[in-house]
Amino acid sequence: MRQIARLRISTYARQHRSALLELCESSQWTHQHLDWYGLAQWLDQQRGQVFLAWQGEELVGCIGLSLPLDGCAWIRVLSIRDGRMPGRTIDALWEGAEQHCRGWQTRTVAGLMVTNWLASYLRANGFAYADDVISMSHIGCRLPAPAPSSARLRSAEPPDLPQMARVDKLAFAPVWRLSEPELWQALRLNIQARLAMIDSQIVAYQLSTRYDGTAHLARLAVDPRHQGKGVGALLLHDFLSACQRWQPETISVNTQLSNLPSQRLYQRFGFFRSNFDMALWQKRIA
Repeated sequence: MRQIARLRISTYARQHRSALLELCESSQWTHQHLDWYGLAQWLDQQRGQVFLAWQGEELVGCIGLSLPLDGCAWIRVLSIRDGRMPGRTIDALWEGAEQHCRGWQTRTVAGLMVTNWLASYLRANGFAYADDVISMSHIGCRLPAPAPSSARLRSAEPPDLPQMARVDKLAFAPVWRLSEPELWQALRLNIQARLAMIDSQIVAYQLSTRYDGTAHLARLAVDPRHQGKGVGALLLHDFLSACQRWQPETISVNTQLSNLPSQRLYQRFGFFRSNFDMALWQKRIA
């Protein structure tokens, strides 16, 4: 029986950039969940830590984790070269990554199943299902009037990022939070970024994109002290009013299966659940 050479695990360095990009572009075994970044930009801006699997001098796999935020990191990229054994390579990559997580004091690592092959390999390494990200689409209809609110709306600007990050941290559990650099990247790429203000303080914000006939409400965050007071409805009404001007073919939003208040708000404004869900898997790091 032919003996399979042991994989060597190393950390990513700049000289590996071309080989890593080639691997991820050519392999059918590639998972990417980079939100606002392209892979090359994510690597160049050092938005996380990447581990590489080598067989001899050949790069056969990689896994990239985001920088931890409030103890949580994400699997942002994972790729295995075609013709290799995915399970064996992922096991070796995760072993190296998990040791690094302990040093970074990462408490949780999360992965969103944007590809249908990854879940079984994560399960083998101790990950477990945690929630679903569900998609909702909008039915063209007359907008309900937003509830009366003392908030006023204005467009977001770069100096607003610290306050937006504060609202984001209050509004979401650690696994869903965005760092200030991620918010800056999102602000650069979004066609609309709107703030809800009360007494000169940012109490909520929304980010939305428009691309190729689709408008997408990418982020809606409300300070918990102002939830249930019509602030989120005011921002949602503002977004859908803009969509009436843009006239996209489709309008979409994502939320969590467990977030029933969010779903009720979207349903009140004419959204319905569509058929594209993505499972969230997590692992607690000892």
